[in-house]
Amino acid sequence: MPESYIQLPPDSTGKKVRTFYDSVKDVHEEFQLSKPVEYLNPIYVVAVSASAVAASKHHISIWNDSTYRIRILAIIVAMHTTGAITGYPMQYLAYRASAVSGGTALTIDKLDPDDPALPSGITAATGATVTITGTPLAIFTINPEETGAHIWEYFIPPKPIIIKPSTGFTIQQYATAGAGLFNAVIYFSVEDIKP
Repeated sequence: MPESYIQLPPDSTGKKVRTFYDSVKDVHEEFQLSKPVEYLNPIYVVAVSASAVAASKHHISIWNDSTYRIRILAIIVAMHTTGAITGYPMQYLAYRASAVSGGTALTIDKLDPDDPALPSGITAATGATVTITGTPLAIFTINPEETGAHIWEYFIPPKPIIIKPSTGFTIQQYATAGAGLFNAVIYFSVEDIKP
């Protein structure tokens, strides 16, 4: 988005612009307002709760069939149990995807109710069939045992993970069954304004 300006009419009429007034010099100084770009882009959230563990299962997946780029801002993963479990740390891997289909649809919601509706074509599911691509973008190791430490992780990537149109994102359990229930929350924006 290129820098721009507005032309103002003579004082006391028409448009106004905010300034700082320096009374010693009797001048108005330019006022500049800066916000993180994500304050301007709409931000959405999708979650999976109590997903039964299974070897190689895709617990939460996003598919971007829109014309927008998705910017993944943060991920929370956690385990919980409904009874005593003898467990061990389990691995979950985040990947890009070249295909996401099937599974059970998950609801995507807005953080700000006044943000625009989610663009059509952006969907999420649990238990989907996914074709992963590339190397893991994040690896989570969490423990389902009721007395185990490290049962959740909060991950903010060094810069947003970009999911381009006609691609996806998934969190897949490693190829061991394990025990417990998996939970995840993904916060993402739709790139209306590119930084």
